[in-house]
Amino acid sequence: MKYAIKAAIIDLDGVLTKTASQHARAWKLAFDDYNKRRKISGKEPFPTFSIKQDYPKYIDGIPRYDGIVKFLESKGIALPMGTPEDDLRADTVFGIGLLKNSIFQKLIQEEGVKVLDRNLEVFREWKKEGIHLAIISSSKNCRKILEEIGLEDFFEVRIDGITAEERNIPGKPEPDIFLEAAKELGVEPGESLVVEDAQAGVEAARKGDFRLVIGIENSSNHQELLDKGADVVVKDLQELKLHFKKGGDPKDLPSALEDFPKLVENFRETQPLFFLDFDGTLSPIVEHHNDAAISEEMRKLVQELAHKYPVAVVSGRGLADVRKRVDLPDIYYAGSHGFEISGPNGFSRDHEGAVKVIPVFEKLEPVLRERLKHIKGVDFERKKFTLAVHYRQVKEEMEQEVHQTVMEALKEYPEVTKAEGKKVIEIRPAIDWHKGKAVEFLKKELSKESSPFSVYIGDDVTDEDAFRFVSNGLGILVGEHGKQTYADYSLADQEEVKTFFRKLLEH
Repeated sequence: MKYAIKAAIIDLDGVLTKTASQHARAWKLAFDDYNKRRKISGKEPFPTFSIKQDYPKYIDGIPRYDGIVKFLESKGIALPMGTPEDDLRADTVFGIGLLKNSIFQKLIQEEGVKVLDRNLEVFREWKKEGIHLAIISSSKNCRKILEEIGLEDFFEVRIDGITAEERNIPGKPEPDIFLEAAKELGVEPGESLVVEDAQAGVEAARKGDFRLVIGIENSSNHQELLDKGADVVVKDLQELKLHFKKGGDPKDLPSALEDFPKLVENFRETQPLFFLDFDGTLSPIVEHHNDAAISEEMRKLVQELAHKYPVAVVSGRGLADVRKRVDLPDIYYAGSHGFEISGPNGFSRDHEGAVKVIPVFEKLEPVLRERLKHIKGVDFERKKFTLAVHYRQVKEEMEQEVHQTVMEALKEYPEVTKAEGKKVIEIRPAIDWHKGKAVEFLKKELSKESSPFSVYIGDDVTDEDAFRFVSNGLGILVGEHGKQTYADYSLADQEEVKTFFRKLLEH
């Protein structure tokens, strides 16, 4: 699998070290001790703490005292919190927690800390590839354990139970500990992966909208981690053949035509999905956006391709506009960079968050029209969820003023943001959604496979979101857009696109 990832956020217990089992045993001994005291004092004991059932459900990955409260609540027991100065056998939440920590420290002292070497080998490889690494843990023993195994300087960032207490960071299953690690690394969740073995940790990473959530089977089983939101679950990371995409010069891309036999090897044993941009891919770039048209030859090729493979057209144009221009009713369409999607049999989906931003465009469009009216050649294209400001016909010396005017106006409307295209400024809802996420959504609609292979073909900077974000697939760049690309192959122009389609139909 190929992902454009800049950073990896790694849980300590059960991912880097085998200390999860020592934690589990310490918890059992602490709860058993409290249960015994209940019985001696005449209180009804609760069913014995189960490492297999109770540990992953109530304790694993969760801050110490939160886990105690959660487990006891499941048994209908409410204890006073107590204080950090409580005796180890005080009948309080702190008392049980302090006893557990004392038992854990003794186990570490007697048994030492064992490293999950197969995972560590992978982390070393990631580091060599330039991936930034952070270690996280709900435990306050994180630093001590890293020192014990000689890895205290291996990670760029450490966020643990002590850090969480100092910064008042909510514990798992809330995503804050992962988000704090990403923030310190200087990366966005969408360009980071998380490796977790705890159900609460997987759930937290999914809530944080991290690009890839990898589950490690330990105390939880495969399905439990998938149910909590893991993208993939493995026994160790060497099972996962993960490759990282890196942006490069478009001129260095191999030709999708010349390397066609190698390209199609990617989907020799599966049916690929095809996602096609419109402007610059299916139709030539034109001076005025309203003049763009797909040729009958290209339309027929797309239609034939759709008879053989699942096909969707993904465009920055409004949904109604791109559907009308392609005019093939039995395929899927994503318009406005994926904020609006439709398909056969009445399928329709609008992004809920984007719907709330529509009134902002009603205010913004007249403002921009007024402020840019003195610049000849500016053209506006209003879509349901976006507003495009085209400046292909503007004199070169005036282009900077167009950009500055738009930027100044957007300061007054924080609900929207901008993206650059070929001689166009796309104004969209300030929501973490783009062509890449739209493609990931459509992949689930178009295929029953858990991770179907896809091919995305596009020509613009906005298509980089799909080249970069979409997993288990490859990207093909048509022409050049003047910036680095995450695409895997290239096609020179629409003629080569048509030739590529013909080769696919013959394949």
